[in-house]
Amino acid sequence: MKDERNVRRSRAAGRKWQPVAILLAAVLMVLSVPFGSRSARAVDLDQNCSLKVNPGNSIVADDIATANVVIDLYRVADAVPVKGYDTYDWKLNEPFSAITIDKEIDGEGWKKVAQQAADIVLGSAPAGKTEWDPSASAGAIDSSLKVLDNDPTQPITGLPAGLYLIIARGSNITEYAGTVTDEATGTTGTVTIAKSRGFKYSFSPELVSMPTKAADETTGIINTANPGPWVYDAEVTLKPLQEVNLGPLKIVKNLEDYAQREKTSDGQSRIIKDPATFIFKVVVYEDKTKAKVIFEDYVSIVFDAYGSQSATINGLPAGGYAEVTEEYSGRVYTIEPGTKDAVIVAEGEEDAPATVEFTNSYTDKEPGGGSVTNRFSYGEKDGWTLNKVKDDTDDAIANPDKTWGNQ
Repeated sequence: MKDERNVRRSRAAGRKWQPVAILLAAVLMVLSVPFGSRSARAVDLDQNCSLKVNPGNSIVADDIATANVVIDLYRVADAVPVKGYDTYDWKLNEPFSAITIDKEIDGEGWKKVAQQAADIVLGSAPAGKTEWDPSASAGAIDSSLKVLDNDPTQPITGLPAGLYLIIARGSNITEYAGTVTDEATGTTGTVTIAKSRGFKYSFSPELVSMPTKAADETTGIINTANPGPWVYDAEVTLKPLQEVNLGPLKIVKNLEDYAQREKTSDGQSRIIKDPATFIFKVVVYEDKTKAKVIFEDYVSIVFDAYGSQSATINGLPAGGYAEVTEEYSGRVYTIEPGTKDAVIVAEGEEDAPATVEFTNSYTDKEPGGGSVTNRFSYGEKDGWTLNKVKDDTDDAIANPDKTWGNQ
């Protein structure tokens, strides 16, 4: 069904085309009551408009309020009167003049126009990237056509009548432009990005035409053909895509000394490297209240010399509260007591990855404990049998366990 919220042009019998301006795009539009009372008079294109843009609905309001969202507006076209009719058309501004707005445009058509306008403002993704810094492209737009860094809690005032592109973005993110691919259609579109501690928000570009009319009481359709006064002060609520922000947890192990021993057999002596295996228990809670566990596993780090090594667990929800405890260090190395904690930070943030660090020293005990690898073999007569193979032989060094996410 055609989206009647979008610009439609109808033709009465014996009359020419009549353009009708509307509030555009696939977003939930909630119009505020006009400031003061206005009679149902002809549209006044000399009167400035105002627009308040809510980045998200009430469901995500609390979280998105922490995402440092600001609103940028770009005036794609100026409103021009249509002689003999109580409505207006648009005159596209540079550099948007190459955009074509079809007379029979529908909802899908308006999405394409919004994408075209966004591509002009934000540029296109560099090769091999899905997120990028659009400042050079956006900076090239004439300053008279843009109103930047607007607080979403306040209306943007003093706007000339016209067609506007809405860009919602995170003010603390340099690479705030991105692309997303629709899995159903395979099409790729431009979005802008904001991030809270726990979520990533992707905003599709939206177009809004002002002034407009209030929604029809029966159908709920917003259309300038509706009866009633023109609305010069509007409020728009966006519907961003919300994704869980993911980040890594890095466990660093410092080994101050390494145990090795000399073994003599058949009259020959050789140095045996006893692999030093350290096991860590990792528990990640939803937050610091520790009311809900969202991840639990064991991670191992194996040494064949002194120094530092690390293991990284990827794909943990940002904002999660991680506790790491050293559970095993073998008989010749001390265990660092206590539990280390960290809050997971989204990948790409300055303080990512969240890191916990442990340091072990040598106890001077007789080496040779090593670790054990369980190996299973299958025979037709005996079926599956278990063989425990020590990893402290002269030609075997234990490798890190294949725990989830271990690198």
